[in-house]
Amino acid sequence: MRILGVDPGGGGALALLDISGELLAVEDMPVFWIQRGKRDKPVVNAFGVIALMEEWNPDICWFEKVGGMTGESASAAFNFGRAVGIVEGVLKSKGKRFEEIEPHVWKVKMKIRGKDAARHRASNRWIPWAKSFARKKDDGRAEAALIAEYGRLQLPEVLF
Repeated sequence: MRILGVDPGGGGALALLDISGELLAVEDMPVFWIQRGKRDKPVVNAFGVIALMEEWNPDICWFEKVGGMTGESASAAFNFGRAVGIVEGVLKSKGKRFEEIEPHVWKVKMKIRGKDAARHRASNRWIPWAKSFARKKDDGRAEAALIAEYGRLQLPEVLF
């Protein structure tokens, strides 16, 4: 069984575990860049997500259930929602079963408090992959891997 963890959004990532908890793959969210205002912004690339789903072929996906953040502009919330919708749409179109999990639920279970904690925990959990979690901007990778691990630990409850 292959378990996918998804940290959605343009700065997010996807990670794939096997049933034993071995990390098989981790990738930044596939994006392309478009200019909005004065800066380039990442937009989730649906075709890139489709390609990963076809290559990785997960059996079940755990998807962080997110919403707008306090103080976030309406356009930022809309763009984030669009990114989430793209990934969710790809999973549904590929017939992938997925479970949503709220951030505070999986983070409490996995004992994560902050982005650096996620990177540290993932580096220690999957030592051969530690370089994948080394940079500050690798927090999405770490969170995706830990979401997948959370999902793996929930499998007996979810499958039966």
